[in-house]
Formats: sequence, C-alpha cells, structure tokens
Amino acid sequence: MKKIQFIISLFIITILLGCTNDSNDVNLDELAAPSSISALMTIKQDNSGKVTITPRGENVSQYEVYFGDGTTEPAIVNPGASVTHTYLEGNFDVRIIGMTINGKTTEVIQPLAVSFLTPTDLVATIAHVTGDNFAITVTASANLETYFQVYFGESPTEVPVDFMDGETVPHTYTENGTYQVRVVALTGGAAYAEYIESVVIYNPIGAETLALPLTFESANLVYTFGNFGSATTTVIANPQVSGINQSSKVASFVKANGAQTWAGSSILLASPINFSVMQKIKMKVWSPAAGKVVKLKLEKINATNPDPTNVEVDATTTVANGWEELTFNFAGINNANNYQRVVFFFDFGTAGNGATYYYDDITQFN
Repeated sequence: MKKIQFIISLFIITILLGCTNDSNDVNLDELAAPSSISALMTIKQDNSGKVTITPRGENVSQYEVYFGDGTTEPAIVNPGASVTHTYLEGNFDVRIIGMTINGKTTEVIQPLAVSFLTPTDLVATIAHVTGDNFAITVTASANLETYFQVYFGESPTEVPVDFMDGETVPHTYTENGTYQVRVVALTGGAAYAEYIESVVIYNPIGAETLALPLTFESANLVYTFGNFGSATTTVIANPQVSGINQSSKVASFVKANGAQTWAGSSILLASPINFSVMQKIKMKVWSPAAGKVVKLKLEKINATNPDPTNVEVDATTTVANGWEELTFNFAGINNANNYQRVVFFFDFGTAGNGATYYYDDITQFN
C-alpha cells in the first residue's frame, strides 16, 4: 500500500515538472531527508486504552507508525493527520518513520506508557433471594471499570465469576455460615477497586436446633422454659462476665420468696440426648453462696411423672458470687430411654428466698 502511494506521488510530481520550463527543473536527489521527527501521543483517560498519535516533522510527505505492541502492519499517516490505536496497559516503543517524495527516510523511537486509573464509585449490591435461604444475587456498578469479578467466600482457591455492569450474578451456598463476599472492579490493568461484605447464610430447616451443647447465644433459636414451683428461667445478657464465663448470654434462674423446695425449670431439646459415647454433663454455674445443691434431671417426653426411668444427679456449689463448672455423671444411663427434657433445680430441698442463680454452657463430655 505504501509503495503504491509513493509511486502515485512520484507520478504526479513528474507531470507537474513536465509542464514547467526546462529552466525550472527540480533535482529530487537534492531534497533533504526528513528531520525533527516526533509524535504527539494523547492517552484517553477512560481506561479504554485508546491513544491518538499525531506524527510531526519537517520535509515529510507521509509517515509510517509502528505501534510497538505486536501489531505487524504500520499505519500510514499524512502530514497533519492522526491515527488512533487501542493498547493494553504497559510500556511500548512506538516507531515513527518520516518519508520524503524521493524515498529518503528518518525514523525515531518514542516511548509510550499506558496505565489505567483506579475505578471509582464502586457500588455492589448483595441480596438474599426470597424463598431460598441459601441463595444470593450480586450486582455492581462503578466508573472507569472494564468488568467485575465476584468471590463468594466458600474456598480460598475458588475461581471468581466475571460479570459486566448491569448483569446479575446468582449464587447458591451449600451450608449455613458467614461468608466474605468480595466484588472487584477491574480495569484490564493493575488498578482495581474492591468491596467486601459479610453474608450470613442460615437455613432453619435442618440447621440449628435445641441440642447439647446449650450456650444460649443463638439469635435464631427460641429458648422456651417450663417453670414450676415458683421458679422462673429466662435467657438474659450475662450480668456476671468474669472468670471462666466471658459469654454474652446466660440463663437466669430466680427462685422466688416462698418457692417450693422442688421449684425448677425445664427445657425440651429437639431430639433425645445421645449417651452412647459421652455420659457426663458439665455446666457453668454462678451461685450467690457456696454449699447449694444443684440438681440436673433428665426425663423422657410423654412419660408419666414421676417415672422411675427418669434420672437425676446432684452437684454442690463451692464458690460464692463467682462462676464454677459443675459435673453431673450419668454413667450407666440407659440410652434407649431417649431422654429429651432437661430439668434444672437450684438450692434443691430449700424453700425459695428470692435468690438468683445463673447457668450456661451445658455440654456432654467423657
């Protein structure tokens, strides 16, 4: 193409020269080679990678521009004109060749650095899907981004999902948990912006249930106590954060003035306790006085009361106004009885005087 253009230029000049007097003949060999070759390179500031190149020089009839990014064919540019080329981010050597009509050339190599700006105004929207407790959707928008990626936080080696502005990406988790969802706005270069949000996935069906260990910390469970004999148990903020119990919630047992000696509270678990391996239970207790009998009773549901198959074990407090851990040994218990209700008694055998007891972290162990 460049040869054709050059031949045409020579042909036109030959015609023009032929129309002049012999005294006005021009010697093309005496034309000077191009000089002062350079280029004005303007980078568009929108992370598109578009660069406008305007060659400049003296004694030039046309330019060849080699972009330096692996593009093999040069652009042919007339004096005063420009060419626009799209680059990736990086450093490039742009070669500009100036040519005269007699074939003389001068070339220069001019460095070009293309870098992308960090995306701004990143907004990511992470929404739960109505009717599906395991599913979320992700959308995002930003300025100066090329595309987005989202990491759903299920694995440190997960492959992100690519998506564009205006697209909605669905995702379904397989397990309950708290996940760090990371949305990244990318430019095609090194610059990026990111947004991170914690997503709590909770499916109440087959998830948390009232079972040992009982910690009273769950915001999703309802702790319902059966109270009798003028005793009352409720779950409250821990008023005695100290020692072995730094948890935020505990069970509060109030034995009212004049309460029955056998006053207590019970809680029904979602399924029977499995004593096939672990036959001991430990419980953190706060008592206003030492020497108080704490009774833990296990009952079958739908059983007569009293039922000879129900079992109970006593422990005695040794600390006043402080937390300690009491152990209840149910060694030899018949696991086939399916004990599902746990009954708590404090200061058993003594009428109530309005005292308050706290208990927490009821756990099986060996």
